[in-house]
Amino acid sequence: MLKRILALSLALLMLVCCLTACSHGELDKGAYIRMYLDEPIYDFDPLAAFDNESSLQVVSLLFDGLFSADENGKPQKMLVDSYKYIKDKEKETYTMQLTLNETYWSDGVLLTATHAQFAFRRLFYSDVSHPATALLYDVKNARDIAAGKQSVDHLAVSVIDNKTLEIEFERDIDVDAFLVTLCSPALYPLRDDIVDANPNWAKSRTSLVCSGPFLVRSMDYDKKDGFILERNAYYYRDRQKDKLDKSVKPFRIVVDYTAKAEDVLANFNTDAAGALYYIGHIPLSVRKSDAYASLLKKVKVSDAPSTHVYYLNENAEIGGKTLFADAAVRKALSLAVDRNAIAEALVYARAADGLVPYTVRNRADKSKQFRKKAESYIAATANVDEAKSLLFSAGVTPSAYSFSISVAAYDEDHIAAAELVATAWKALGFKVTVEKLNAVSGENDLSYRETLQSGAFEVIALDLVATSPDAFGYLAPFATAFSGNALDYTVTSEDTDGAMTPHVTGYTSAAYDAKIEEAFATVKPAKRAKLLHEAEAMLMEDMPVIPIVYNQNVSLKSSKLSGVSSSFYCRGYFAKTKLAGYWKVALRDEFITQEELDKLAEKEAD
Repeated sequence: MLKRILALSLALLMLVCCLTACSHGELDKGAYIRMYLDEPIYDFDPLAAFDNESSLQVVSLLFDGLFSADENGKPQKMLVDSYKYIKDKEKETYTMQLTLNETYWSDGVLLTATHAQFAFRRLFYSDVSHPATALLYDVKNARDIAAGKQSVDHLAVSVIDNKTLEIEFERDIDVDAFLVTLCSPALYPLRDDIVDANPNWAKSRTSLVCSGPFLVRSMDYDKKDGFILERNAYYYRDRQKDKLDKSVKPFRIVVDYTAKAEDVLANFNTDAAGALYYIGHIPLSVRKSDAYASLLKKVKVSDAPSTHVYYLNENAEIGGKTLFADAAVRKALSLAVDRNAIAEALVYARAADGLVPYTVRNRADKSKQFRKKAESYIAATANVDEAKSLLFSAGVTPSAYSFSISVAAYDEDHIAAAELVATAWKALGFKVTVEKLNAVSGENDLSYRETLQSGAFEVIALDLVATSPDAFGYLAPFATAFSGNALDYTVTSEDTDGAMTPHVTGYTSAAYDAKIEEAFATVKPAKRAKLLHEAEAMLMEDMPVIPIVYNQNVSLKSSKLSGVSSSFYCRGYFAKTKLAGYWKVALRDEFITQEELDKLAEKEAD
């Protein structure tokens, strides 16, 4: 017995040394770190991450971009090793060459310039409608392709070789502004062989291949520890020569979405089994909890690159008329909302006084935020009397109209805000219901995302996430030519077999279209910023979209964690994260079993 205890003690000592030194030992794969991240994500397609702020946190761990925006929105090289901008004034050609670093997808396939090219082209596919398309209008032929005048094959994004991508532009560009564009998650390189082969490729871990530091090992949200991210062993690493943790320190990030809200906070940074070391989402029910007041004071709060908004469908027939096509109705609905009350209910939010969120930059060449240079267009408190007066002047009797607010059933913040907004609109006399839509479509209904993309809603709640750190990408999609929507092939014109379609709300304004065209044509940063501020003012006057609150990020990090970094889109980047004493955690939580220790003891004894 004594010999056995001695052997096990020796084995444990060897294991400690092994784990501490990060060796190639078969048991030392690295730290398992229990976390509580944002609410469950059901679709990991980067293009699907712009209507829910939570999505980008996880998507940013699974995919790398050509560039990444730091917390100030400044571009930092990621997949790109080097770049050069070449302009030939005599030939009137303007090109940018991007040279990629060498890294691999999670299935061992080399990441190449072809995969980067595919991401650019995909935005122009006929079955893809996305506001980020407008970011690429400086690329040669892009606008003609969006208008249906040329095929996507003519997009001037070319593969020179495996490591080199070349982009040709219509004109001499503002390089700083385009590098900001290249930070967009909408341009994360993707595999055409995966995406084109399976329309649900991003919804199943078996078909999801990742270029970032982690892959999805499990996504069973109904089971304890059912969501697991695992190290991408091919990420900037030679599997034959390099240590397991060369580029990614943790082995696994383990998330338990079945835990009760109180347990999430109670288990933070303790020495008990199942202890959490990072919290990226504070459940709504405990945000004002007196029991955890001292812990909640330690929560780090930062502004997010998104505004929680409501889209009003101007084409929806409500009570026999297109109710929301009337700007007076839209303004009245906005006036009735007490944004302060919603921000206080959500705790981690600011009452919105405009559309463009904090963190979005005013100019690509400056760090100043757009919001800090903008006017305040919306009062934080409700003005019900003025709202009723507007409706009366417009000849609208609210009690004659019934409509619903569509909201994602899996987002508790969105539901809470929707209930408060519905109450405010009911006070005007409207009959309002809240319709909770699931992440996947049922037998006779659409999913939340399908509802949003198809325009099959009356009012829909969403996080309008910045497609890039540049305000142009936020405002331009409300202009018809920049909406990113697929062509309407039931309409023909002289130049095309289809017609450009407006924003999904149905909003059209010749004056707004002209303002965005002017901003697009302007390369002088200061003038462009001025025009974009004027564009926001026009939107807030027409109110096709109702801003509710500016979203905020939260995080709670244990002192036992180090190396947690953040960026414009990702407040918790864990590739370099270390957990002190992680071998003890592995033993305590049975990530390493006694049987494995016994085997190691026997091996060492031999």
